[in-house]
Amino acid sequence: MKVILLSDVPRVGHEGDVIDVADGYLRNYLEPRRLAVTATRGALRDLESRREAIERRDDQKRDRAQHLVDELRDKRIVVKAPTGEGGRLHGTVTTGQIAEAAEEQLSLVIDRRDIDIAEPIRELGDYLITAKVYKDVEAQLPVRVVGLDGEERSVEEILEEAAEEYIAEEEAAEAEDAAEDEAEDEAALDEAADEEPAEDAEAEQ
Repeated sequence: MKVILLSDVPRVGHEGDVIDVADGYLRNYLEPRRLAVTATRGALRDLESRREAIERRDDQKRDRAQHLVDELRDKRIVVKAPTGEGGRLHGTVTTGQIAEAAEEQLSLVIDRRDIDIAEPIRELGDYLITAKVYKDVEAQLPVRVVGLDGEERSVEEILEEAAEEYIAEEEAAEAEDAAEDEAEDEAALDEAADEEPAEDAEAEQ
């Protein structure tokens, strides 16, 4: 059954999308909640008349999503997983586990299908995953995987430790940049000093 979505529906689509759904899903879920209507000719004409308003709302949602991405830049989430010998995990960390941790720790609701893990996570450590926040707006979210067995610290303590490490890394990077700038300035001064005697000699001739 082809329908028009009247609102954003998680894991289904966005307002104004024309999609195919099962008849039962339309009757039992979408229609009772006024989330969609059957895509009749009249409904499609009405959709085109509302297209400009829908696009304005889409721009607003995109702006809010981008603002959220900016807020997430210094955030971290922790995933606890059972481990075996050598710190290797029993299996891999799944997108479902990451989505659950993001919702619990950051109140960030992400569909597990919108999470991209570059390589399978099989060991403890820090990883960077990509999560689609809204349509093509994506966030880079650091994930720290810790052992479930014997891990007595709370998630809050682990996040605090990760935040301190992040601040230390930022300060180290700033110090390195400052040192490089200073070295470049000194090199420029030395080069200028080497050129001055040659200019003085030309002036005397």
